[in-house]
Amino acid sequence: MLIQPCAFDARQSDVVTYGNLSGPLDTDGGSVAVFVSARVRRLMPLECERLQGFPDGYTAIPFRGKPAADGPRYKALGNSMPVNAMRWLGRRIDMVRAIP
Repeated sequence: MLIQPCAFDARQSDVVTYGNLSGPLDTDGGSVAVFVSARVRRLMPLECERLQGFPDGYTAIPFRGKPAADGPRYKALGNSMPVNAMRWLGRRIDMVRAIP
């Protein structure tokens, strides 16, 4: 199975590919995707959690006794920042502040 990177244009009307490179994906939660052959498959919440550096099922919080729906999970993940990147940035800031 060939997986090709892809991105969406600002109006979400077409897939834009750059060979082996990909442009930025929108952060509205509707354009997170993997291009598989001739179809675009949306990333599952579990895959998004792993990309963000969260443990599996981190956003699967029951609401009113029912399992979490995918929409709020995508929104929570879209409004968060990658744990690993934030940790790296914090350490770099500490390094710079430690220099007299």
